[in-house]
Amino acid sequence: MTTSETRWKAFVKEVARDKIIWTIEKNGLYVTSNNRYGTKCFPWWSSKRRVARQIKQVPAYAGYRPIGFEWSVFINEWVPDLRQAKCLIGVNYARVENVGFDLPMIEVINAVEQAMRQSS
Repeated sequence: MTTSETRWKAFVKEVARDKIIWTIEKNGLYVTSNNRYGTKCFPWWSSKRRVARQIKQVPAYAGYRPIGFEWSVFINEWVPDLRQAKCLIGVNYARVENVGFDLPMIEVINAVEQAMRQSS
């Protein structure tokens, strides 16, 4: 199993358990980037610890802060806009290179919600 696959499994488990998903914010602005194929990606992390570590490692994230959203807020308020923008979800990016999986939103939602059902 690759490191990215390990981070993906941790993402699903942690978000399903805590029902919180994390991103970064600075003065009301959020980060997006294009992956190597030119597709817009919006990074999300599964824990405050993971996102805080990434903010410290990536110079472009200087001045940003972790911000968490309950899963229901993510689904109801974020997903419609992310779908409209045709964003992939960047999952638990790590290292200075900011690497991780960029996955279709439906795949992320389905995996987390399935894990939630299994744990209840």
